[in-house]
Amino acid sequence: MARHFSGLHPFEQEVRVPKRALRTTVAVAVAMTATSALAATAVQAAPMSPVANAAPDKVDFNGDGITDVAVAAPGATVSGEGQAGYVAVAYGSAAGVKTLYKKVFHQNSTGIPGSAEQDDRFGSTVASGDVDGDGYTDLVVGSQGESVGSLHGAGSLTVLWGGANGLSGGTVIKGTANYQHIGAAAAVDDFNGDGHLDMATGTTVSYGPMSRTGGWTRTDEMTVEVGGSAEELWGRPEFATGDVNGDGISDLVALISHGSEELPYHGPRLVQYLQGTSAGLSEARTLKDPSGKTLDGGRSVAVGDIDRDGYADIVLGRTSEYDMRGTEDVNDVGGGIEVVAGTATGPDTTSPRTLIHQDTPGVPGSAEEMDGFGDSVSLGDANGDGYLDLAIGAGREDVGSAKDAGSVTVLKGSAGGLTVTGARSFTQNTGGVPGSAETGDAFGRAVKLADVSGDGKTELFAGAPYENGAAGGVWAFPSTASGVTATGAYSFGAGTLGQIAANAVLGWSFND
Repeated sequence: MARHFSGLHPFEQEVRVPKRALRTTVAVAVAMTATSALAATAVQAAPMSPVANAAPDKVDFNGDGITDVAVAAPGATVSGEGQAGYVAVAYGSAAGVKTLYKKVFHQNSTGIPGSAEQDDRFGSTVASGDVDGDGYTDLVVGSQGESVGSLHGAGSLTVLWGGANGLSGGTVIKGTANYQHIGAAAAVDDFNGDGHLDMATGTTVSYGPMSRTGGWTRTDEMTVEVGGSAEELWGRPEFATGDVNGDGISDLVALISHGSEELPYHGPRLVQYLQGTSAGLSEARTLKDPSGKTLDGGRSVAVGDIDRDGYADIVLGRTSEYDMRGTEDVNDVGGGIEVVAGTATGPDTTSPRTLIHQDTPGVPGSAEEMDGFGDSVSLGDANGDGYLDLAIGAGREDVGSAKDAGSVTVLKGSAGGLTVTGARSFTQNTGGVPGSAETGDAFGRAVKLADVSGDGKTELFAGAPYENGAAGGVWAFPSTASGVTATGAYSFGAGTLGQIAANAVLGWSFND
């Protein structure tokens, strides 16, 4: 039987946000500063000159045509400041995962606005998109603990600018109220269909393009209720974006933890759908089943068109750790993932939904209490067949006698949706995987599918933030026509990056 991680790391603890009314769309001012100097600590040689700028849907910070990946270490010590945090960027390479070159960015990097301070938690969230429309993907990094002047915990978002030599310089968006925690969550996509990327933070939604010096075209309040007392709110919101209703405009799906009105005290997370329109994001609609029960949002969410029917589907990673009676239960043991199909009218909550867990025939392993199956989810085409596959993290899976060592399962996509045929599971004890499964590693606490080799097949990244006493680490798996493989897997940690290991929780999350 799997057990909880021993103790709560600060990033597992509750985010305190003051209660706010978020019903109308009102312009909000944001404080901004900008710099343009190089902002990176190099770990290996600089990237080659780009051959093409990034496509709108490709995360390509240096414009070489190959996807890049960012991974957060928000607990890292920087210049003696605990929990200051950093983000490591692995630039894609046609030679494969072992040749990815990496740079580290933090608030003491040259050109980054501000400075590394205790409890800033730079890397609280990581999002990406070409927000200024110059053809290079930019990186948005949240610092949910940042204080702004006398405003404690106001938070901030730092936009690192993509360019021919990779990320450099930055513009910071600062919180405007005590314990606002701007930077706890962010998502970048085109929510009004004008061809410019926008950014949602849970408190505001800003419409692009974003100027490096002048801010956004406009910034409005969001309709997602993320405020509340400590009795009502726990955990940070989770966002995912995609065109659920197939109208050509991206929508936002938000998981929020709130105990007021629709939920009992510390009940499961709400799943809220905000449709993208020509005017921007609509009012949030809470997803409910035909009986009127709210869907349990669980811990993680991904959005993508799994069956290629023209409508993006919603994948919920429902670990069951927040379940309470009186709401729709998933699986009392170990957690599961559920797929809510997209339709022309938005998420389909009336038809039977796909539910897969570790007791589903064909899925490796078996369901055990508190496995955390669904801790993280990520969609990508791992075998190059044109259908999105799903990576599922189970950060509290026991591996032999190692409690909470963690695992990652990959399911294939098909014209009929997700299938368990050919499902594979990976741990640190899988042959070819570096290291070994140890108690409390939380391997799979974060997962990411991304084509960092440019061959049309997404590689698998897995974070183990509690590896080596919360130093953390990242594992990268190649992909073939058969899907993800452990052959040629590679890992890196603080030593590779030249950073302080203690309590960094490297591998906490990847960019969306």
